[in-house]
Amino acid sequence: MIFFDSHCHLDLLAKKLDLNQVVINCKNNQINRILMPGISKNNWSEIKQIANGYSDQTLKLDYAFGLHPYFIAEHDIQTDLTELETQLKRDKFVVAVGEIGLDNFVAKQMDNHKQQEILLIEQLKLAQAYHLPVIIHHRQSIDKICQLIREQKFEYGGVVHAFSGSQQQAKNLIELGFKLGIGGIITYPRANKTRQVVKTFGCEHFLLETDAPDMPLNGRQGQVNSPEYLIEIFNQLVALKSMPAEQLSRVLWQNTLDCFPKLKGITA
Repeated sequence: MIFFDSHCHLDLLAKKLDLNQVVINCKNNQINRILMPGISKNNWSEIKQIANGYSDQTLKLDYAFGLHPYFIAEHDIQTDLTELETQLKRDKFVVAVGEIGLDNFVAKQMDNHKQQEILLIEQLKLAQAYHLPVIIHHRQSIDKICQLIREQKFEYGGVVHAFSGSQQQAKNLIELGFKLGIGGIITYPRANKTRQVVKTFGCEHFLLETDAPDMPLNGRQGQVNSPEYLIEIFNQLVALKSMPAEQLSRVLWQNTLDCFPKLKGITA
């Protein structure tokens, strides 16, 4: 079996763990590929450097560039959007625009709902212009995100990272062409809503992810999360779907390649 962590912040993880050891552990756990989302202009070069630094390894690292709503106070919106477009033009290895979205927890604290919406809309426009999928961050905001995606007539889909919404929200996102990012939340028995979504919808709609170094798994609370634990999320998904592990592994790998078409042109 082979596994693809579709959402992992290795640049942040490197500040907490020995990245060389993490890579070794990933390879020992059959994690063959990792996608690193960008969160601000300041980290794009860092994740690209990490990807290039392991280019001769059997573990393939890919990246996306985006402006995360959580860090909106740090963004110079117009300047950073211009730089984002420059990077999308120049860098043929950028596989998506992300991590982008709406974070209502931050919006309520900082009263920046409108700024977040503008930032999301402008990044959807860039992704549309450059024929790229998006990586969506959400917090108390799925319905509004769906509304904006529809209004922009966005056509290239992507993934809703760390999905934790309702069955109706899952259905709406799937109809808009999005995959659902399934991570450590399903390892918690109390996460009934998300676990029920996993049981209800076909595995062709899911991507596997860790969101390392955040979102620790059940039993690892208080620890630094790592992509090497992806297999634990996978095992829980196997149990919830009651299907052969080999088959599910193949489907999830193909789902990630289908979600991010440029990956197929980048040697694994």
